[in-house]
Formats: sequence, structure tokens, C-alpha cells
Amino acid sequence: MSNKIGRRPVIAAMGMGLALSALLGGTAFAQDMLELKLATADTDINPTTDSVLKLAGILGFYEKHGVKVEIVALEGTPQAVAALNSGAVDLADISIDAALRLRADNNLPLRGVVAGTLGAPYLIASKADITKVEDLVGKSFAIADNGSLDHTYTQLVLSSMGVAADGPKYVAIGAPAARVQALAAGKVDATTVSYGTFLPIANTPGINILVAPEDFSAATPGVSKFVATLETTATEKREAIQRFVDALIDASRSFEKDPKQWVTAMETARDDLSPENLQKTADFLAGRWCVNGCLNPSAIAKTVEFTYTTPDFKDVKVVAADDIVDESFTAESIKREGTFDGHTLDPR
Repeated sequence: MSNKIGRRPVIAAMGMGLALSALLGGTAFAQDMLELKLATADTDINPTTDSVLKLAGILGFYEKHGVKVEIVALEGTPQAVAALNSGAVDLADISIDAALRLRADNNLPLRGVVAGTLGAPYLIASKADITKVEDLVGKSFAIADNGSLDHTYTQLVLSSMGVAADGPKYVAIGAPAARVQALAAGKVDATTVSYGTFLPIANTPGINILVAPEDFSAATPGVSKFVATLETTATEKREAIQRFVDALIDASRSFEKDPKQWVTAMETARDDLSPENLQKTADFLAGRWCVNGCLNPSAIAKTVEFTYTTPDFKDVKVVAADDIVDESFTAESIKREGTFDGHTLDPR
């Protein structure tokens, strides 16, 4: 399933998965399990909707739908992109701007087939003496890696607020939990993380939220990343990928309908996060789960259009949204399961 799933031992999480998969009430496909390798851009299971990529394995959703998914947990979008580009994995959870660059610069025939997260539920946290975004210029700013999603989106947010994208001194530290702990310890001046990752240090003296989640989201695309595969892989492993997409949408709908299931799973996977903070995060994530796969054509088109308005894409060959997405997998899943009945930011 994963070479690293969180703070607790893999065996414990697998045991929980076996128990909970029985509770799901589904049975695996009668035929042999199909296999896929998925690269993720984080080594931890972060408290965001993207956690579904790993929790779907732990809780037995992949098994229920007849696919065995090996998680290759990497640090940052560039590593996930490299794994997909080299053929080391079948699928990779990557940013849409990275997909556009691969298509435009390398003519790499890839397609997003499903997404696990909607929008950018991030915030910028900083030392309390930094009271406005202009104060970030010249300050140390923790990121996962150069070119990672948090790095790219931080630059977009700063630019939208009139601050030079390269104003801060970016420091590559790695996982979100490591970045917030570095901030809490006073080793860096600011960082971009999710709401759930920030909560454990929210009451730390001398720390504040500089850019709130709603302001961060307003300055970034509605859909930021998706799970992509090469066109050849989509053809050769179509049934396996369909089962993978079915499992993700099934898990996302389950978490939307029953947030407690997500909280319980996260308590086991991340014992450094308190139940109280996980419940607050679950409340924050309500309506944001990718219950229909988060590949709404208009949302993807807006993200692509937005990306080409940024300075980094000034001289990049224009690639149409239709050239980086394959909606047939999510469409088939929705056909099988029906559209989601309830409040959601992922309409179809």
C-alpha cells in the first residue's frame, strides 16, 4: 500500500484496514486483483481531502473495487512528476501547471483521470511580528521543494497581493508537518500549509495566520492538481485505472457522508494530530470532497486559463484543457454510482 503512511507502524494501519474493509460491506472483484503504482507528493497522510489517496488503501476501498495500489510516497511535486515521466509509476498526483509544462515542453502525452482534492485549502502562517504580506520580503519561508505545489501557489498568492513572488527567502524543508514545526520552533519565519496541518501549532505563542484560507483560495485556481497517467498507460491498464477511480470516488463520498470515519482513520494514521483538531478539520472540509472526481470541465478550463496568466507561463506553449484530461473514467464511475446526492463543491 504505502512505504510510509503516517506516524504509526504500517502493520497497525493495515490491521485497521482489514477490520474496516469488512465494515464497508463490499466485496472484492471475483477475478484477480489488478495492480497499479501511484506516486504521491507527500510522505505523510496530510489532513486534507487528498488524504483519500492513501486512506482508500488503508480502509479497504481499493480492495473492494478489485485493485491493489502500491503507494510510492515522495516529497514534492517535482519528484512525483519525475516518477511518472520515467515510467516508474502508473499514476502520479501532480499539479495541473506541472502537467501543462510536461505537455508543452516535453510533448509528454499525459492525462488527468481523477482528482482527490478541490481548490487550495491552504493558509500562510508566520511569526506574529509579521503583520502584512509585504513583511515577508527577505524573510525565510519554508516550502516542500522548489517547484512544489505549496511553493508555486505561495508565489501566486503573493503576486496577487502586490508582493514579488521571489521576495521571501524560500527554504526547502519537506513535509507540511516538518514545516509547521520549524515555524513553531522559530527556525523559519513563515510557511504555507493546510488548515489541518496548522491547527497543532495554532496556540503557539508568537505564531499567527497571515493569509487566511479563504483569501488564499481566492487567489488560486479552483482545481489545483489531479492524478495523471500517460496515454499509453490509460489504454494498456484501463480496467485497473477505472477500478482505482471508482474506489476514490466511493471513498470520497463515504467521507463526505460520514466525516467521523475520516476522523477515526486519521487518528490512527496520525497520532500527532488531536481528535479535537481532526474534527475541526473535518468540519472545514465539508463539501470539499471529490464526490464526483473533481474533473468538472469548466473548473479545469478555468485553472488552465488562470495558469497561463501567470508570469511563469508567459512563454510556455498554450495547451488546451482537453489535451490534459480524460473525463471518461469519472464519467463511467458516476454512471455506475449516480451523481452525489448532497451539498458539494464538486457538482456534475
